[in-house]
Amino acid sequence: MRAIEDRRKTEIRKRILKRRDALSEAERFDKSKIIWSRVVQTWEFQQADSVMLYANFGSEVQTDLLIESTLAANKRLILPRVNPGLPDLELYFVEDISEQLAPGYCGIPEPIPERCQRTQLEEVNCVIAPGIAFDRFGGRLGYGGGYYDRLLNALSPAQARVSIGLAYELQIVDEVPQGFFDARVAVLATELRLLVENR
Repeated sequence: MRAIEDRRKTEIRKRILKRRDALSEAERFDKSKIIWSRVVQTWEFQQADSVMLYANFGSEVQTDLLIESTLAANKRLILPRVNPGLPDLELYFVEDISEQLAPGYCGIPEPIPERCQRTQLEEVNCVIAPGIAFDRFGGRLGYGGGYYDRLLNALSPAQARVSIGLAYELQIVDEVPQGFFDARVAVLATELRLLVENR
């Protein structure tokens, strides 16, 4: 059963990444801008004093505008760092992305520990998470490392209600295979719609 589930996940990852990578830079920018406008108007984002985001890489939904909006709204910006020797993401407050970030795991911009204040998951009021594929019920398929599944599963019930996934519409599938440790998001924002599952 596990082998079948893993095979389905692999097939979905390949199919969706191929479609996502085919988007032009201009298409990614235009779609990301619409997604940004949806997210900043959500109750989940508006109510938060601190927002955990991620610096995008590759063909992911671009998060630059969301990062700028978070700082401009005087919210505390939290960004993750992967430590390959540890199972969980390290979280840091970031105030200046030009001075406090550097290429890290897989070339993703990450906080420089010596220049940032370390924080804990309890400080997060809103989590904005990446993914390769999502379904309309909040099911999420990541890259396979389990970092965000562990983080999302560790959220309190109140925090879980304000978790948001970002995706282009082409990343939405009928059903994401869900194992015991796979986590969901409560809200999903694409360029065409905002899906709210657990508000």
